[in-house]
Amino acid sequence: MALSFVSTVQALTYTKVADYLQNSSLFQNSLRAYPDLPKFDILYGSTLVEVEVLPWEVHPWEKADLATVRATSCVTIGSTIDQDLLYFLLTENRRMRFGAFHLDEANQVLFAESVLGGENMDLMELQTCILSVVTIADTYDDIIAQRFGGYRALDSGILA
Repeated sequence: MALSFVSTVQALTYTKVADYLQNSSLFQNSLRAYPDLPKFDILYGSTLVEVEVLPWEVHPWEKADLATVRATSCVTIGSTIDQDLLYFLLTENRRMRFGAFHLDEANQVLFAESVLGGENMDLMELQTCILSVVTIADTYDDIIAQRFGGYRALDSGILA
């Protein structure tokens, strides 16, 4: 299956992200591109980050073709999803400058941050987005696993 895009801006953003990641001394040695999705995996230290180039279809501008780049990392797997954990995540989200914690369909705790794509996408902002996700995931995996059970993504075998 070939890589396809919803818009020309999504395709342009994907090309910019791919060029940056493939040429970045920070990420090029641990980069994996998906052949059929506008998505990359980066293993940075002990943290796996997914970088997706997504169309932004519902936005405040009538005649704009927009895309975003979202970096996501799994923080813990198997944590007890209860009121205490949810309160903790929401309280911590308030402290975050960028990005937020959320749960996926399998109730894994994730952290994600997005930047605006397109022709004027700032590569320093993209780098900061990815490194921020790495830092938060690496900092909070021990805290959440210790307080709310489960285990760090690193310990789950998903990084193998």
